[in-house]
Amino acid sequence: PPARLSSNADAEAWLATVAQAYAAHTGIVYSAASATSSDGALKVSTVSSVELQKVRQREIKHIQQQIAVLARYVGIDLRHDSRLAERHQANSKQHQANIDSITVELGAELITGIQPLFDARKARQFDSYWNWACQDAYKWIQQTIEVCITGVATDVDVSDKERLQQIQNRAEPELVKMLSGTAKVLSDSNNDVLQPAIELAQALHDACKRSLSQPPVYRELSRLMQPKTYISASGEASYTEIPRTSERTWTDYIGHMSDDNHRDIPPHIHLRGQSKNGQWSYDKQLSSTYYDGLSNIFQQGTSFVGRTALVTGCGRGSIGAEIVRSLLMGGAKVLATTSSYSRQTTLFFEDIYRKHGSRGSELIVVPFNQGSVQDIDSLVTFVFGQLGWDLDYVFPFAAVSDIGSTVDNLGSHSELALRVMLTNVLRLLGSIKLAKTKYNSAGRPALVVIPLSPNHGDFGGDGLYGESKIALETAFNRWKSEMWGDHISIAGAVIGWTRGTGLMSANNLVAEAIENAGVRTFSPREMAFNISGLLNPRVACVAHQQPVWADFSGGLNQLTQLNAIVNNERSRIKTKCGVLQRIVEGITYEYTTQYRGLFTNSAAQNDIKLLARLQNHFPATKRYEDLQNLHYLQGMVNLDKVVVVTGYGEVGPHGNAETRWEFEAFGELSTEGCIELAWIMGLIKHHNGLLPATGQHYIGWVDAKSNELVLDADIKERYHEYILAHTGIRLIEPELVNGYNPNKKMVLREVSIEHDMEPFEASADEAAAFKQSNSDKVDIWENGDSGSWSVRFLKGALIRVPAAVSADRLVAGLLPTGWNAERFGIPDDVVKQVDPVTLFALVSTVEALVRSGITDPYELYQHIHISEIGNTVGCGIGGSNAIQDVFGNRQLDKDVKSDIMQELFISTVQAWINMLLISGSGPVKPSVGACATGVLSVDTAVEAIQSGKAKIMLAGGIDDFFEESSTEFAKMGATSNSVEELAMGREPSEMCRPCTSTRNGFMEGQGGGVAVLMSASTAIAIGAPIYGIIAMSSTATDKQGQSVPAPGQGVLTTARESDNKTQSCLLDFGYRKRKLELQLRALDTCKQSELDELREDASVDSALIDNIEAAYLQPRAALLDTWGTEFWKCNPNISPLRGSLAVWGLTADDIGMASFHGTSTQANDKNESEVINAQLTHLGRTPGHVVPVVCQKWLTGHAKGGAASLMLNGILQSLRTGLIPGNRNADNIAAELK
Repeated sequence: PPARLSSNADAEAWLATVAQAYAAHTGIVYSAASATSSDGALKVSTVSSVELQKVRQREIKHIQQQIAVLARYVGIDLRHDSRLAERHQANSKQHQANIDSITVELGAELITGIQPLFDARKARQFDSYWNWACQDAYKWIQQTIEVCITGVATDVDVSDKERLQQIQNRAEPELVKMLSGTAKVLSDSNNDVLQPAIELAQALHDACKRSLSQPPVYRELSRLMQPKTYISASGEASYTEIPRTSERTWTDYIGHMSDDNHRDIPPHIHLRGQSKNGQWSYDKQLSSTYYDGLSNIFQQGTSFVGRTALVTGCGRGSIGAEIVRSLLMGGAKVLATTSSYSRQTTLFFEDIYRKHGSRGSELIVVPFNQGSVQDIDSLVTFVFGQLGWDLDYVFPFAAVSDIGSTVDNLGSHSELALRVMLTNVLRLLGSIKLAKTKYNSAGRPALVVIPLSPNHGDFGGDGLYGESKIALETAFNRWKSEMWGDHISIAGAVIGWTRGTGLMSANNLVAEAIENAGVRTFSPREMAFNISGLLNPRVACVAHQQPVWADFSGGLNQLTQLNAIVNNERSRIKTKCGVLQRIVEGITYEYTTQYRGLFTNSAAQNDIKLLARLQNHFPATKRYEDLQNLHYLQGMVNLDKVVVVTGYGEVGPHGNAETRWEFEAFGELSTEGCIELAWIMGLIKHHNGLLPATGQHYIGWVDAKSNELVLDADIKERYHEYILAHTGIRLIEPELVNGYNPNKKMVLREVSIEHDMEPFEASADEAAAFKQSNSDKVDIWENGDSGSWSVRFLKGALIRVPAAVSADRLVAGLLPTGWNAERFGIPDDVVKQVDPVTLFALVSTVEALVRSGITDPYELYQHIHISEIGNTVGCGIGGSNAIQDVFGNRQLDKDVKSDIMQELFISTVQAWINMLLISGSGPVKPSVGACATGVLSVDTAVEAIQSGKAKIMLAGGIDDFFEESSTEFAKMGATSNSVEELAMGREPSEMCRPCTSTRNGFMEGQGGGVAVLMSASTAIAIGAPIYGIIAMSSTATDKQGQSVPAPGQGVLTTARESDNKTQSCLLDFGYRKRKLELQLRALDTCKQSELDELREDASVDSALIDNIEAAYLQPRAALLDTWGTEFWKCNPNISPLRGSLAVWGLTADDIGMASFHGTSTQANDKNESEVINAQLTHLGRTPGHVVPVVCQKWLTGHAKGGAASLMLNGILQSLRTGLIPGNRNADNIAAELK
């Protein structure tokens, strides 16, 4: 049927027409059935159900016999597959029985816990120490400058000595050059207030210059801490750490730890030697050598340059993590493993390397399960085979907590812990031994630090922990009996009470009591310091000859009744807390009973929650006194040709400009940001009226679905997780992009029919169309008098059949889920009529106008004529829905609007802005320039204002995300392959990584922005805020080539100037000011002379005098152009960039940041860096005076035509706040950018 049938009656009627049509086509003649017999009785034909069943059984049996005969004839065994399936089923049952038996015997936890995790594709490499050194030095100097200017100090978590050591460890010639340039620029500023910053820059320069010839070292300079347990008056117990007053330096620490003046009690930390009878005891001489090594670490530092290490069990707060830190500080290459591979984990290791990675160091992080034999083999193969490393140090510190397991409930988890901490430690050593043999590295033994423990069941309730540690002590004897010496050296470290680790954090509250009992407890950093002493060459040399036993127990193994002390202290804390809580409860009850009214009012006041402060952030208004340093500019520019930005707006993956800035600058949303996004996403709505739930009048927010009251202070907690999951760069949500699902991307595949198909009904026109396109491969015929036709495709006909394929671009920067233009006040009929890009532009324009202080666009016409406002807003592609309708849906014969063609045009966007909002008659110059559309729009708008064609211009770029663009960008290889990125362990939010060593393309974004540009004179007259001045805009083409998207260097022409060794006197601001004042005086003299003559004539009309006054405004403006705003134009000796800066008394040294296109492609990021570097070098920027770079696409994705508009908005926000937002996906900067 041509349409879906609505009822059974319609279906029966349609079937009757089909039957009649078929009968007519095949020549069947239906005869009317007789309804009654000759005697008038009704005839009813009946068939016995039993007989019918017999007939059916005979038919089935007959068919089966025919099948069997034919099968025997062609030699097919009809039972073959059944017998095979029966065997498989029997085997499956046996296998399942075996699996069930193993699961019961070993337990599900052990089986799950031994599953492999290792995947070489997920390896994260960090080696860009040189970049983090520059960033840390730059940040330190900037913080000092801020203190100099504001007097407000910035909190830092490390001492100046540590910061200096960290920077010195990463000293490179480039860093020394940067510090030299920074010191020079600060000194040349002649600002005495900045003297501390100048001294810091010079001190850093001198220190780093000295360090160039010295290897990086691990030197421990942090503050020593001790445990402290507090019990508040309300009965709450808390743990913290405070500075250890008895040990102000690590020299004090070493002295206390090495003190052996106690009879029969060895020092808290010491080394043991093995006697002839096999017993291990305190070795004073060996310990002295060890203590000397510790002192060296504190005083001079020890270097690990040229060394490689493997560290397992190095999660947050662990001893292993502190060992990784120490090794990196010393310049080692470290492979760290993690059993909890995630974005948070890799960020943790990235932060360790950023802070502590030194010159030549490298950190590689891989997922690894020490409980898996497969992972052990894969890890060692990766180290020796893929990386080509040879291990010098091994720290198998992975551990599994088994708190609560006692001898009567040892289970699967206990066996897993034993496997991780014992069995597979030995397997790892064996695998390393085999690898060293295979790769011919005998004679370079790896020093393996085996984690031992004084806890041999003393605590109790910790499973097989004590057994695993005791059993590891056999490695000392195995080293000799199994002859490991050429490949492995053993150092056993008996690790004492270490606060805050995964195994011991539950005992933090009783750590103070343990110290009071005479035992030393350690922080993870202190224990790592102890262990690092074993890497001292003299100690390591001993370990290569015989195993070394290091006792770092802190006297814990000398403490009797440990468990009793721990239990008593826990009981004491619990009792004291309980007593205090009951006291508080009693006092509270007494006072609330006696002063019930007072407490009721107080409680009501405490229930009041603060409201959010939703506001637009306008530029701060400065006093004239604060602008003293800029008074030299007064009267030097033609304000009619100075273009300023008075407002900006955007629609993007993070909502609007303000919410995007919170993500970009701070990495999190404020309460106000959450409210804005929750409203944008339709999660909440504003209510003003009676609230059904309470029956009271309420003004505020309610949940959009339930209409439940939601207080401002509760919105972040309630919606924050959902907002984060449905904003920004994320997996494509089909409902946001017209149903496009990249996992089921539809394509039409051409298929040749193998046999004649069944006929189907069609209209006459459709049947004729099928016949025309397929000729003799289709039969058509009319179905009697019904008016319908039947169509049958014949063998050999070609048809196109929909097929679902998987795309590999699964991620995009989409608008927040739930974004709806109607929520912003755009009428429903407009939303349905226009393309989404127009809606984005309308919302962005309104935001830009509001930021300009304009809530009614018609207000502008109180100040300007309708012909003096124009529009250059454009798109890179055009209306996405229109493109799909015209080129896809129309071809698929779907319903498409008759006027869809107009939405294809890029000029339509600005047309709707004017028709629905502005209603002006000024210049219209829609821009299109692919990814540079936003730049072209601003450049064209600036020209329109400076040429006098307009006083106000709207400029910007907008683009959408849709299936076709995603497909074609993927074919170009410009976008990142999401499938590969996911296999590498990358989350969608980190798949765009500009300037990194692993950058592999961008992902598309959605949206764009609009800016309101005005001449400065207009902005002042209107009273609009000024967010920034556009000192120069320029575009350029690249030279000859055969690739349109390939990056070029045409923009270098903004620095073009003749090779003139003598600098033009026009660049001297004072010279131009003197010339301007001289010519202005001459002009005023001429004007005054003419006016005096006219005034002497009594017959002269006063209007003529006014005309003379007006006539002199133009030459006055021309003089301002000649010596101020445009002095550099058409002068081959002055580049546009140098001249534009000089207009404002600036030079290349005054450029404080650069916003890069930063597409995260291999070609663009390198080319863009080279271009900017070449420009600044040519303009004479002080060598080493670096420019911080912002690469915004890590956050927004690539909005194509809207990209530059989003970048402009970000720059304006940086100017307003003084903040330079970072690239949070820059995990490791590419070496070619060094």
